[in-house]
Amino acid sequence: MRPLAKSGITWLGVLLVLILFFAVRWVTAAGFFTSVTPVSPGICKPIPGIAGPEDFEVDAAHDAVIISSTNRRAPKGKPDSRDGLYLVKLSDASAPAVKLDGVPQDFHPHGINLYRAPNGDETLMAVNHRSDGGQSVEIFGLSYDDGKARLQAHSSIGGGLLVSPNDLFAVGPDRFYVSNDHVTKTPLGRFAEDYFVWPHADLLYFNGTNFRIPVQGMAFPNGVYVTPDGTHLYIAVTAERRIIAMSREPFFGNLKEIGSLSLPMRPDNISADAQGRLIIAGHPNLVRVNQFRADPSKPSPSEVLRVSLDKSGVPTGYETIFADDGALIGASSSAAVVGKKLLIGSVLDNKLLVCEMK
Repeated sequence: MRPLAKSGITWLGVLLVLILFFAVRWVTAAGFFTSVTPVSPGICKPIPGIAGPEDFEVDAAHDAVIISSTNRRAPKGKPDSRDGLYLVKLSDASAPAVKLDGVPQDFHPHGINLYRAPNGDETLMAVNHRSDGGQSVEIFGLSYDDGKARLQAHSSIGGGLLVSPNDLFAVGPDRFYVSNDHVTKTPLGRFAEDYFVWPHADLLYFNGTNFRIPVQGMAFPNGVYVTPDGTHLYIAVTAERRIIAMSREPFFGNLKEIGSLSLPMRPDNISADAQGRLIIAGHPNLVRVNQFRADPSKPSPSEVLRVSLDKSGVPTGYETIFADDGALIGASSSAAVVGKKLLIGSVLDNKLLVCEMK
């Protein structure tokens, strides 16, 4: 055999091995063969009529749940005018959701977070994907008048580092962490991040004046959570199917990885229960999520995990507290435990689910 032919066969073999490697990597990350064993915490009832309630914040002191709603099935370039922030009563899930005023005209929210100052003042922050393709974090003052929530626009934060913001967590009235689930802007770059599971995206920190990048090299970073004492941060890395724990220096916001935990799903948003355990909603199967996005009659599985932490804040294990093939709610993206209630949101379904836990 001629040397040129041998070289060609060698390179062909290398190419086939690379294709096989990335195919297996993507299939694993997508959960292609993952099945869901149903787990029900109790009686569950939907709060219907809210398109894509991807994230929500519980304001128990005011008997309120504030919901981020965006119709992700709206035609490209024609966003739904119903997109916005909605409020439902925590004590009465049957009451209709009320859309809140005070947001920008071009407002299509994603992740949201509520910050409570020591004096009781509340600030609500929301990732905004504008219809012109621009990205921003909108900051609002939140107050209540005779039980009615009122938003007052404070500021709109943008910048070149804010490429594809997904979730955020406020650590002050003007300081926050925000995840970029992608950082490339070209079709080829996005393809590499999505299908080669390229760990290229980052977590940003806004210190009240400008952005900086405390963490890089993650494949689809998503949900962000900071402990009440400000000493630990957790980030859900969706495509890697794991959660990363970091120690946090509260004054400057610097982070250092201290551990991680692999999960049986693609984790999305993060909250915590009264005992400090993490509550994480996610997607067992990406293929089913994409099918659900294309066809609302084919809901994808949902799963909620409760993650335990050791004394140093490192995640040590998990238990499934909710799992469903999509009949109760499809494409779960957020969850919270409040007393005996489990609330579950969805990036694609048109409802919020409220379960009475046993």
